[in-house]
Amino acid sequence: MMIGQKEYMISDQAVIREAVIRINDFSAGQALVLFVLNSAGQVVGSLTDGDIRRGFLKGVGLDDSVQTVMNVDYHFLKKNSPIEEIKRLKSEDLKIIPLIDDDKKIIRLVNFKYIKSILPVDAVIMAGGKGVRLKPYTNDIPKPMLELDKKPIIAHNIDRLMTYGIKNFYISVNHLKEDIIRYLDNAYQGKDILIKYIEEHDPLGTIGSVRMVDGYENEDILVINSDLLTNIDFEDFYVTYKEHNDDMAVATFNIKVDVPYAVFETTDKRIDSFVEKPTYIYYSNAGIYLFKSEHVKFIPKGQKYDAIDLIKTLIDNGKKATHFPIRGYWLDIGTPENYHKAQDDIRYIRF
Repeated sequence: MMIGQKEYMISDQAVIREAVIRINDFSAGQALVLFVLNSAGQVVGSLTDGDIRRGFLKGVGLDDSVQTVMNVDYHFLKKNSPIEEIKRLKSEDLKIIPLIDDDKKIIRLVNFKYIKSILPVDAVIMAGGKGVRLKPYTNDIPKPMLELDKKPIIAHNIDRLMTYGIKNFYISVNHLKEDIIRYLDNAYQGKDILIKYIEEHDPLGTIGSVRMVDGYENEDILVINSDLLTNIDFEDFYVTYKEHNDDMAVATFNIKVDVPYAVFETTDKRIDSFVEKPTYIYYSNAGIYLFKSEHVKFIPKGQKYDAIDLIKTLIDNGKKATHFPIRGYWLDIGTPENYHKAQDDIRYIRF
């Protein structure tokens, strides 16, 4: 349970007076709700200021038990709750919901003021590159640590993934790894996430290090390059991937090519038709992937292996790989020009 969330818990042996004092001490903007726990730490109800007021109207007193006014039909989520259920609860304007285990004990509280969704994935952030194209900025600073709006690129990505309820992070590091590890350990100390490091000794390509983890907790893995600036809707990405029952989904961005001349359709040398000054749209790899954790077995151990290799391997093995067009902002911060652009754009992007 996250430190600081205990203020929302109250014993089922408490009286209403204590609940009133507790709720009254909440600061402005906090959800006015308490979750009632029994002696075994199980949630047995919820209690709001409205529940207490309704109790007073029925003659309940301050020294009566909270059990007399608590709501036993409280809302909750479980780790395997469908995204549709999360959306429904958000639509009812509920502020805080307990995420409980099978024993009705709280794993953590979900605050919809800060959390957009709860995606049951393990996130792997690829942060081992040398950033050769970004020199001289990366002479002494690892590429993921370059700052945008006074915060490292990698922190922007972790923070955004956290808003989708992702808790398990694996950071694949190599070049200047000590700087990255030191920063993340300090910046996320005490936060309600788990960060582990995959330490490459030799470069393993864009996805090879994913094989170095002994076992992933969730059925699906989200892999993202650390040097991206994007406002992709990760919930939409995940839902689409699951609805299509994909083995792997690749986020893509559009490249538009305008041809300033007529383009002929031909058979041998014969012109069958033509299109005057056409525009073609191509979908390119955006460096963000979702795939089933069971497919990690296809990644060879200790060898350089790129994401495009995994896509090909899955297709060759009769698996289903699809693409997901990013409808928002996406930028690969791989060159000085794009780094300058990201420094300007970040002030205007809606995350």
